[in-house]
Formats: sequence, C-alpha cells, structure tokens
Amino acid sequence: MSGLDVFFFLWAASLIFFMKAGFVALEIGQFSHKNAAYHCVLKLVDLFAVFIGYLFIGYGISYGFEHIMPLITGTFDVDVGAQWMKMVMFAAAAVTIITGGVAERIKILPYFIGALLVGGILYPIVEHLVWGGGFASLGIPFTDYAGSGAVHLFGGLVGLTAAWALGPRLRKYINGIPQALPGHNIPLAVLGAFILAFGWYGFNIGSASGVGNGLELVQVAIATTMALAGGIAGGALSSRNDPLYTANGMCAGLVAVCSGVNLYTPIGALIVGLLAGLQQPYTYKFIEEKLKIDDVCAIGPVHAMSGFIGVICAGIPFLLRDPSATSFIGQTVGAIVIALIAIIGGIIIYKGLDLAIGLRVSEKEEKNGLDESILQVRAYSELD
Repeated sequence: MSGLDVFFFLWAASLIFFMKAGFVALEIGQFSHKNAAYHCVLKLVDLFAVFIGYLFIGYGISYGFEHIMPLITGTFDVDVGAQWMKMVMFAAAAVTIITGGVAERIKILPYFIGALLVGGILYPIVEHLVWGGGFASLGIPFTDYAGSGAVHLFGGLVGLTAAWALGPRLRKYINGIPQALPGHNIPLAVLGAFILAFGWYGFNIGSASGVGNGLELVQVAIATTMALAGGIAGGALSSRNDPLYTANGMCAGLVAVCSGVNLYTPIGALIVGLLAGLQQPYTYKFIEEKLKIDDVCAIGPVHAMSGFIGVICAGIPFLLRDPSATSFIGQTVGAIVIALIAIIGGIIIYKGLDLAIGLRVSEKEEKNGLDESILQVRAYSELD
C-alpha cells in the first residue's frame, strides 16, 4: 500500500469516526432532555466495547486470526494496520445504530456487554461474509460496496431486536395505542443529520481500495450526493415537510446508496435515495403499530429498511452504469442471510442478557429521567 493510500484509509477512518458526533446529536434531539447526558454515556461506552472487541477477536473473524497477534503486539504491516483502522470504524457505526432503538430505558452494563458481543462477534460474522470472502466462497454473487447490508440492515435489525427485548417506554402505549413522544430539540437532531452526511463521504468514498486515478472516487462522490438529495425529497414528500422525517430522509438516502454507490448512475442514485426517503413514515408506522416495538429514533426505517432497499436496488440493472455488474438474486439472498443473522443473533444476545442480568432500568428511574436518577447530573441545567 502506498503512502497516499494509507493516508486515504486514515482520512476515511477519521470522517467515519466523526459520524459518532452526528449520531449523538441526531438521537438526543429526538427524545426527552432528561435522558440526554445518559445517552452520551452509552455512546462512549459502545466505542470502548467495539474497539477492544474488534481488536482481540472481531478482525480475526472477519479477515483471519493470523492478523490478531500482530495487531495486539504492534508488529502488523502497514496494509493490515490501515485496514484495521478503517474497518473498526465501520464496526463502530454498525453497533452505535442500536442506541437509537433502546434509548431512555436500557442499563449501561448490559448495553456495554451487548455492544461487546455485537461488535466483537456478531457483526464480524456478517463482515466476513460480505467483505472477507464468505459469500464468494459460497458462490453467492453479492456486492455491498459501503455497507447498506453489512452495516445498516444489520445494525438496524439488531437494534430493533434489542428494543423488542426491552419493551416500550412507559409512556409509549396507552391501551395499546402508540403515543407521540416529541423530541426536545429538533435543530440539534437536524444538525446531527448534517454531521452524519458530512462523514458519509468518508464512509462511501473511503470504501475504495485505493486512490487510483481518482475516477472511482468521483463516481462514488456524485452518487452519494444525488442519493442525499433524493432522500431529502422523499422524506419531505412523504411527511409533508416534517423536519425530522426530512432530515432522517437525507440519512436514509445515504444508507440506501451504500451498496451500489460505485455502480449507480447519478439518476439511479437519486431514485434509490428517493425510495428510501419515501418509505420512512410507513415503515415507522408498521413497526410502531403492528410490531409494537418502540423504535425511539426510527432506526427501522432509516437503517434497516433503507439498508434492505439499498441492497436490493444494487441488483436492479437499469439503475447501474453496467447492467451486468451485479445479480438481483445474489443481492436478495445476501439481504436475507444478513437479516437472519441480525435477528437471530440479536434475540440471543439481548434476550439472554435480559434473562441473565436484566436490561432495563427501574420504573422509578425511567419516570424521573436517567440523567438525574442514575448519573446525578443535568444535561441542561436551566430546565426542570
């Protein structure tokens, strides 16, 4: 790997890492101010969990255990070191999606253990299938350039299973009817969406294997930009200009474009983003009303469903510059396999943790707000 390519990988890793700030802002703005500081702790804890889990076992599951000791001892070669830095950030992104589903009611310790298991074992299994040669060795033609399936479909479904294991917030359902629980800071949430979009250029462009002559990087950048635009339009249209759905639509479009972002025409990317943005209110309503899952920050529509749409659309020829580049059947099979691993694995991890040590804070703590009842702090000192 050339020095320029090493810098390119580290540049991508840095932007993806900064997406964490976007996740924090986007999620905190969508629920009560009484739980904002507590949520920050969850976001910090899962970084620690993923980084150690991925170092000691996760990267080995994904790409071979012969790399583990060199990584631990610092005797790795530059290619492995640069790739580890980039891929651990993908792992961190997949795991941090979970907090959007479990916000305002999960204990810190079981959340940490769950993040450790997902980031160190469950996610790397999917990563091995997608980018470590697993699907190829099974003869499944599957492409997921920047992780619509491996990161977002997976992370969204694991988060939904964790939310199901936890149960809904105390105020969410009255006589089985879902109640709107407005977020406390819409501008903060929208700012978070913009920070995520900024980091997404590292997420998508950084998925190239190297700088090359730059053509692939420009193609990916343009497709990313058009999907972003499509997502905004879809979110605005389907929600009648609701600010959160519109901002989340931008993220949904970016999620969906990831799988085929190196292959889409600009118009194809726009269509994919538009579809992802449009589906949000309907998917959220289905999860809330039919599945009875309290998906606090809409990870179902933004990550799980948009990830699924992205994986499938990467197999639709008329959206691509090269219609023969992918297989619709391969994309469908890959999406199903990823979904099954996420759902079954998520149920085992989070239902197991619930039975073993309990997932949920007490009713009193939840009613009083987790910032003061558990942390003895206030995120906003001027608010009651």
